[in-house]
Amino acid sequence: MKFTKIALATAMTVAASAASAETFFYDNSLTVLYGEEYEVGDSDRAVVTFEHFSAHSWGDIFVFADRLMDQGKDFDGTETYIEVAPRFKVSDFDGGFVKNVYVATTWEMSEFDDNLLLGLGTDFNVPGFQNLSLNAYQRFNDNGDDNFQTTAVWGVPFAVAGQNFMFDGFWDWATGTSNGTAASSNFTYQLKWDAAQALGTDNKVYVGIEHAIWDNKFGIEHSAGFDTKENIVSALVKVHF
Repeated sequence: MKFTKIALATAMTVAASAASAETFFYDNSLTVLYGEEYEVGDSDRAVVTFEHFSAHSWGDIFVFADRLMDQGKDFDGTETYIEVAPRFKVSDFDGGFVKNVYVATTWEMSEFDDNLLLGLGTDFNVPGFQNLSLNAYQRFNDNGDDNFQTTAVWGVPFAVAGQNFMFDGFWDWATGTSNGTAASSNFTYQLKWDAAQALGTDNKVYVGIEHAIWDNKFGIEHSAGFDTKENIVSALVKVHF
């Protein structure tokens, strides 16, 4: 099963690359985060994240890679987590409330497992939002115990006193599984100021915070003996290129 999923995910990403007949938009960024008082894993952690997003005539693709580095006293290690998420356009309602409809896919990769998500996605035209999308997936998990997930993603740019800001983030909600994995929720947003004007650069350079609110993190049910409800505010620097 694991090798089948990896083969499907590999084919999915190759197809996305080959199908890029026309590119409308692309963006890359590198983010450094530092947070304290994590409940699951080390209490203090630094995270370096690479992100890529591009929109094409066939759909779009979002890729990110997290490099997590323990900073506290209890652990001394690193971990890498990667997601590759192409979406394939099946219709185009650009002028209406529903902007596009997609076949939505995601390949989750870590040292522990590889999971494949398959479902439908939509983009919405909402005044004030740079982007707003909702995806609903069937999760084909590496351990064979599958479940469902919904993911909402948004971005809202705004200005205060001539300075540019961004409020963006995502909300993942996943159902529980038959083997005892609990339903989980991850609501994460970033609030950041674009320092490009002050620095004299054309590239966006964000400074701000990331706030992550987890319920039953990683599907581990919260209990008196193991707190898996996290509420972490991390310092953030993010450079686009």
